[in-house]
Order: sequence, then structure tokens, then C-alpha cells
Amino acid sequence: MYWLGPFEYPSKQALLDRLKNFVRTADLGRITHPIAVQKLQLLLAMHPEADRKIGVGIDHFLLERNALAGRGLHLVRLDGATDSFSYKRCVTGVTQSHHGKVCEALRFAVRPQLDTFRAGLAWPVTCAITHVEIAHPNDLHIDHEIPFWRLLERFCKEYQVDLTALEVTGNGVTLALVDGEVMTAFVAYHQHHAQLQSTCRKGNVWKGGRLLGVPDQAGA
Repeated sequence: MYWLGPFEYPSKQALLDRLKNFVRTADLGRITHPIAVQKLQLLLAMHPEADRKIGVGIDHFLLERNALAGRGLHLVRLDGATDSFSYKRCVTGVTQSHHGKVCEALRFAVRPQLDTFRAGLAWPVTCAITHVEIAHPNDLHIDHEIPFWRLLERFCKEYQVDLTALEVTGNGVTLALVDGEVMTAFVAYHQHHAQLQSTCRKGNVWKGGRLLGVPDQAGA
């Protein structure tokens, strides 16, 4: 998994692919949806020249045609100055952030719940997104109907948890929070609130591809 703040993607390349698709297909002009803006702010903060790009602060983002060819992301600062930035430079070569590791640790903590859901399915299974029958277990994905990041966001708000203040231990599949009380509380919260569903790979990719843009596409 790869994390952009609280938003999860199957891999770094998956994030790059979805950004490429957004730049190619989204409406030109000012980007206004709050989740889309949040993701662009997180993305820009990863830029190797983030301080210079951000300057006095960002007022808004634009998707515009480039002077020579194609389309690109642009920013408008609070003082009215404009600049372009490359989403590839923001993502390529950047290691997983501490925040991302905390999110990943919590994802691992609830994995047994996903495994239990998977084990309880009766074949044939229908994809909840495409409504097509899933042909093979290898094509089966267990997905959150309410995105995982939204559950985590609500948990943090209700329990007044600051993810940036948490520490992790281990690596890979052994990654876990040092604070066992927070981890236990989230596992219980996930058990009570998560709505799991069966999806096929294609459906899961389609849902994940709704990265940015118009309101009905920005919440994935």
C-alpha cells in the first residue's frame, strides 16, 4: 500500500496512474472540491521544492493547458502569483511518511476482520461495484463501502487521537502502533462501524481511480 496522508492506494505507481488520468480527463479550471483540494495540498507538500512552491501560502489549484502541449497542475498563491508543479516530482522517490506508517499499522490491525469476512463468503460472489460475478478467488478484493480513511478520520475525531503523535514499531506486516490502547480502540471501532463488501479487481481499481475532480469522484 501507499499512503497520501490518510488516503490509501495499492502502490505508488497506482497513485501516479490515477493522477495521470485525472490530469488527462478532468475539467479544466479551478479545482474546488474540498477532498480534491486536500489531496493536492498533501501532494504539493511532498514536492522536493515545496517551500518555494508554496511560498506565502496556496489560495487555490488549477488544471490548465500547458503552453506547449498537454495539461498540467497549477497553483495560485495568496499574493496572486502562479506556478506549475509536477505530480511526478511530488511522488517519485518519496519514502512512506510517518503518518502513512501509522495508517498502515492500523490497516494491519484490522486485517483479521477482513479475513473473517472473506472466509464467510459463499460462492459464487458478485462484485458490489460492477455487479458482475467474480470468476476466481484471486480476483476477489475485500473493500470498505465507507472508505477506510473516512473511518479513521471519524475515529480520530471521536476519540481525539492525533495520528502524527503516535509511534510505530516493526516493519512490513509486523508494523504496529506502540500505543496498544489506541490500536485496540480502533480495532473495536472498525468492528462496529466498517461496512465490508466483495469487489473484483476491476471494480476496486475503478473505485480507487476516482481520485480527484468533480464532487461524485472526489471521495474515493
